[in-house]
Amino acid sequence: MTGFLELPIDFGTLMQANKDLPTCELKMSIAQNINLIITSKYNEHRFDDTYGCVIWNMDFELVLNENAWREKVNQSVLQSLKKHEQRLEIYNTSVDMAEEEFVNRNTGIKGIRKRIKISVVGQVKETGEQYNFSTSLFLSPISFD
Repeated sequence: MTGFLELPIDFGTLMQANKDLPTCELKMSIAQNINLIITSKYNEHRFDDTYGCVIWNMDFELVLNENAWREKVNQSVLQSLKKHEQRLEIYNTSVDMAEEEFVNRNTGIKGIRKRIKISVVGQVKETGEQYNFSTSLFLSPISFD
């Protein structure tokens, strides 16, 4: 299954005559949408203010109860995926948090940041194939590995 637009969309190519935009397969399209949902905050997209998840709202929040924080993020991701990624039958989502040491490339100073890992397990409705998605990002401020 191909024919799904690849993200990010190259608007320069879009404006050129006789040029097709790059496409991807179904599983890649689902992964791109999940990633976009995770990295979008609520009310960010005009077409639907429920598109996104709560991670951005909790980015700099002091985590007093890690279990409650993870559960709130997990429920937000799960609800948003069920609403906005209907090509996937979702079996399970999970959010894990760990502290990780890092070294600033510019200054060489060591620090600790919170890394969250988000996993999604499901089945592609159209093909019946097992589907696994996993990504991790750092908090405060949010950034990818």
